[in-house]
Amino acid sequence: MIVCNLLFRYRTSFILIGFLWLCNESFATTIHQALYINRGTFVTVKSTTFPFLAFNETNTFNALNKVVLASIGDSLQITLTNNDTLIHGFSIQQSGVQLTVGVGQTTNILYVANAAGNFIYYDHLNAPDNRYLGLAGMICVSSSTVQKYFWNLKEHQSDFNLSLSQGITVNWNTYYPDYFTINGKSFPDLQNDSTAKVTAHVGDTLLIFVANTGQSMHSLHFHGFHALCIFSSDANKKLNWEKDTWPLKSMESIVLELIPDKTGKYSVHDHNLVAVTAGNTHPNGMFTIMEIQ
Repeated sequence: MIVCNLLFRYRTSFILIGFLWLCNESFATTIHQALYINRGTFVTVKSTTFPFLAFNETNTFNALNKVVLASIGDSLQITLTNNDTLIHGFSIQQSGVQLTVGVGQTTNILYVANAAGNFIYYDHLNAPDNRYLGLAGMICVSSSTVQKYFWNLKEHQSDFNLSLSQGITVNWNTYYPDYFTINGKSFPDLQNDSTAKVTAHVGDTLLIFVANTGQSMHSLHFHGFHALCIFSSDANKKLNWEKDTWPLKSMESIVLELIPDKTGKYSVHDHNLVAVTAGNTHPNGMFTIMEIQ
């Protein structure tokens, strides 16, 4: 009887979040989003630096690419300005949107959010160089009102950044990154990012939007919990899987549903332990601690 009740509660919760996730477009609106391509300096958790690029919401450089939020059916009006000294591209996965913007120029982009999911926007020119240097962010589409978190995974080989910023060709066969970040931050700095650090209560329904915009595969491991995949950019191959470890190839994105069932502090980290380092120091990499009350 207890098992039946638990199954009923789980199915009811799943049906409810599924309804919220896929609800109709009656409240669709137009969202105006400014994006600026800025060049700047990335400062690691160990205070070392290297050149970097990002899509920011203002003219001020920030290593975190803007997370663009939309509901199903919204029309997203993006005004993109290129503040860099080079021509750049702009593309949105699974949308057909692809264009270029010249030095100092501004262009307008229309994107209609027809489906829920996590869609990577990025610079497709000189692939993968411009994207690797930082130009890749997330458009997160959901009509659900539950708590949401956003993890943009990226790794860096500092001398590659320096070479590419100087127009020097690099050999990707020798790529061996030395810094690993989520939202442009590493542990413990990542704990100060309220959009990434999970803080919730038992029974809360959480959505975690994850994108791997780096060059390497990453595999996130949840201690204490399993998470359900409700969106996968990889032809939905992972849809409805429920696991504690989620591998993502380069330029793959997913949306995970997590409903905590116990209190405590639980780590999430890349299963490839080198990715939990920064400059060979552990645990200054892809590592965060969830707090469940």
